[in-house]
Amino acid sequence: MHYDTVESGHFLTLRKTPFPHALIEQRLLGMAGGGPAGMAFRNQVLAAAGWPHDGLTPFAKYPDKAAAAFNRIGRALADDPDCAQLLAALA
Repeated sequence: MHYDTVESGHFLTLRKTPFPHALIEQRLLGMAGGGPAGMAFRNQVLAAAGWPHDGLTPFAKYPDKAAAAFNRIGRALADDPDCAQLLAALA
């Protein structure tokens, strides 16, 4: 699946339709089955994509780094990988 480019400003504004990073997060959670396992996988993928902060740091604090990480993930998800393939692609 193709995701639109994530921009830094997306983390600083609100709108009715979800931003691309929210769609990417939903996909990551679903890939690992949701719940705590989904959140752990999401955090692992974000770290592999270059997000150096823990799960308590808001993306809006470092929007450029967050956008870069989500864009890497979005490109890797285009090939419809499984969990292991996604992590390998981001390594």
